[in-house]
Amino acid sequence: MASRKKDNADNMFLAAMAAAAVLLVFSTVHFLRFRRQYAHGPQVRRIFDMGNSWRAILETGVLAVAYCAVGWALYEQAPASLFATVPLGLFVFNWLGQVQARAFLGVVVDHEKGEVLFLNSSANLDITDYLMVLPVIRNYNSFDRLALADVQWITRQAGKSLFLHGEFGSRRIDFSNKLKRDECIHLVTGNARDRIRVTADFGA
Repeated sequence: MASRKKDNADNMFLAAMAAAAVLLVFSTVHFLRFRRQYAHGPQVRRIFDMGNSWRAILETGVLAVAYCAVGWALYEQAPASLFATVPLGLFVFNWLGQVQARAFLGVVVDHEKGEVLFLNSSANLDITDYLMVLPVIRNYNSFDRLALADVQWITRQAGKSLFLHGEFGSRRIDFSNKLKRDECIHLVTGNARDRIRVTADFGA
């Protein structure tokens, strides 16, 4: 019995390592694609936030391990379930790889195209989105894009976030530290310091 438990633990560990390798491949492929698509050019500046990247790695890692655990439990009960869990797993890991890749890319400010690209924030969702679930999933793994010319003012939050305001409404960008937040403000304002007003919450 003890030997069987040890074998199961070893097999689960190997499966987790294999899953981590697959996830790494997917995230690398997607990151290279995103960088080539969004962060290529002499007028492009990318704000890489290591803190946000580690958070994405942790969150996707937990989901990947949970999927492996469920898949392994199903396999032990019904080996034929492998024909369903493996293809589905590729889809899930591809999606998780995109989540990691988007976090690795960070915020991209393209002065040639005149736009800023950043991860969607859950602050932009309303109660209806949460009830429908699907918008939450899409929001978790998607970019938002705004024209720099449409940004009228920026609010620097007391924490580590900022809000871009304009006729489009408000968009929130989250960072893991104030240095990255202020770097983003500097790049977004660029040569438009007189046009874009920057305000700050108390303690920002």
